[in-house]
Amino acid sequence: MLNMFIALIILGVFQGVAEFLPISSSGHLVLLEQSGFMKSLMNNPSVEINLLINVSLHVATLIAVVIYMRRDIWNIIKGFITGLVKRDFSNPGFHAGIYIFIASFPAGIIGFLFNDFFEEVFSSVTMVLIFLIINGFILITANRIPSKGRKLEEAGIFRSILIGFCQAFAILPGISRAGSTLAGGLFCGLEGVEAARFSFLMAIPVIAGAGLVEGLKIPGSNYPAEIFGPIAAGMIVSILVALVSIRILFWVVKQVKLNVFGYYTIALGVTGLIVKFLF
Repeated sequence: MLNMFIALIILGVFQGVAEFLPISSSGHLVLLEQSGFMKSLMNNPSVEINLLINVSLHVATLIAVVIYMRRDIWNIIKGFITGLVKRDFSNPGFHAGIYIFIASFPAGIIGFLFNDFFEEVFSSVTMVLIFLIINGFILITANRIPSKGRKLEEAGIFRSILIGFCQAFAILPGISRAGSTLAGGLFCGLEGVEAARFSFLMAIPVIAGAGLVEGLKIPGSNYPAEIFGPIAAGMIVSILVALVSIRILFWVVKQVKLNVFGYYTIALGVTGLIVKFLF
């Protein structure tokens, strides 16, 4: 059981870091799973327990982003209430909510239509490593885009759709959702911090949706009681690490240093390909 605690804490750290820093959580988790280290540490858990762990960690990261972005979320809720009750649709919170709603559609539609294809790609370590390299070049390019100083509330419908397609591109393993949406926001002229706000607020429906899809696969069977302690530990660690990761990304965006993450994912992808084909 100690091994299970250690494994869940490691997974919690990975989820908290990779979900919100632009280094691709899906890519890192695929590489971690393919290494066999986690399965060995957890003594080859059943499919049902794996699903329960995945859903729990999704819930943890969702809690983290809601906590961190609570003021923005509240402003959006107030904006919608004001818009619907007073017929006043000029509120910035209302506009932000509409743009985030619009931007969430492409990923949902593309994920639904091409789910089988993406599952096949997810199983290929080579493709994950290639996409990690592509992710790095996306971040380095985004880092060089001059800011036009637009606010999230000024994104507009067309730009929101474009950023939404950037998020859909991140369905591919190795492509960071945070990185692709940040790049899309910067390309659309959003100021760096505003692009980060857009990215994290967009993450809420995406993480919730992914957690729901996985949750529906969980059978209604009884689980061993001893699994819930390690899962709770993993969730707590994931929440705390995710909060720190979000704060770090906002700082990095202010410093215009996204290329640091780009160099990291390129190095990881290249190193992985060399190891895979030479050893």
